[in-house]
Amino acid sequence: MRKGLMNWIWLLALLALVPWAAVGAAATEGETAKLTAPLDTLLDNEDSRRYIRAMLGYYLEKDPTVRKTLEAGYSAVFFFEGCSDNMDDPELSDISYYRVSAVCLAVRLGEDGKPYLSYYNKNCSTLPDRPLEYGAWELEQVGEVGPATIRDGTYELFSVRHGGAYEALHIRAEESDATLPAVYMTPRGYTTARATHINIHTRTVNHVIRGAMWSSGCLLVGDGDFGYFQELMDAVYYAVYDTFDVGLPVGCLTVDRQMLKGELYSLYKNTDAVDMLLADSRRVSPETYLRRCEGVKGFGEPLRLWITEETELMSLPCANTTDPRSVPIAVLDPGTETEAVAAVRNTAGNLWYVVEYQGSRSYLFSGCTQQEQPGWWERLIQKVFG
Repeated sequence: MRKGLMNWIWLLALLALVPWAAVGAAATEGETAKLTAPLDTLLDNEDSRRYIRAMLGYYLEKDPTVRKTLEAGYSAVFFFEGCSDNMDDPELSDISYYRVSAVCLAVRLGEDGKPYLSYYNKNCSTLPDRPLEYGAWELEQVGEVGPATIRDGTYELFSVRHGGAYEALHIRAEESDATLPAVYMTPRGYTTARATHINIHTRTVNHVIRGAMWSSGCLLVGDGDFGYFQELMDAVYYAVYDTFDVGLPVGCLTVDRQMLKGELYSLYKNTDAVDMLLADSRRVSPETYLRRCEGVKGFGEPLRLWITEETELMSLPCANTTDPRSVPIAVLDPGTETEAVAAVRNTAGNLWYVVEYQGSRSYLFSGCTQQEQPGWWERLIQKVFG
């Protein structure tokens, strides 16, 4: 009996040593914060950083393709349109001709099983340069169409030689299906069909020559300097393989254009077509959670509040455990005074306040607030016991 008990103790001790938390690609809130910490120096726009942090946390936690890809030792590549600092430049934010509005990120798992950022580039695009130019392409039973724009979503990546010339990344629905769901603009509106031969490749000198087609549907990385794209190949392909060959699996791709939605309506001149493009990313956008909450009720005058215990401003009116896209924006100490502009009840029926913080909307749990200024004794207790 004693020997059997000791065997169980040894077994439990061994199990305790197994790094279960590192198995799988799901990232905890702390791991996501560590993963996205470099964005503070790489990306100036706080709204973009906040959105990327929220959505990376979501995709790493919930997307099965992303999780399986990382667990297999490959890279997860993300294109977030509208998140580049170029969108703060009046000239570069005009996407009617020259498009560098996307940020490209690559994520891998380190030896400790935690995700880390292996690549970043802010001069990227997921859009063809002339989607309304009909005649160069034709679909059976449809006729003339513009270039294909692949729809938002998560796909698989394989090695390819773009145009038979240089190393690139080929986007597929899955290994056995080389087609992708896409939107084609037509003179009468738009049509959905499967697209082929869509790659991720470098941007050539054509991007500065008006009249020259620099992308007819492929995703572009860099600003004409091939070195930036080669760095992506090093981070994604050569992190797994020593020599180049065609058709090898290298990871997955997620395209998310939610931050560019307004500009896309103008570019494509068809809101239904754009909504179709964004359908998959819209389902996982933060607005999805907000639609499930009771409607936001605005205040005629801002409501003054005092924080009663240390709490966090969140990007959604819920904890990270409720929705992984809800990320901390700031920490508020006891005694802090703030103002709420509205209130909302979340999916659990809890009341959260809407707070304007650094020019953006954030959410504050009502249970950590009071509407009267704390007395001197309360402030003393808060200061002593924090």
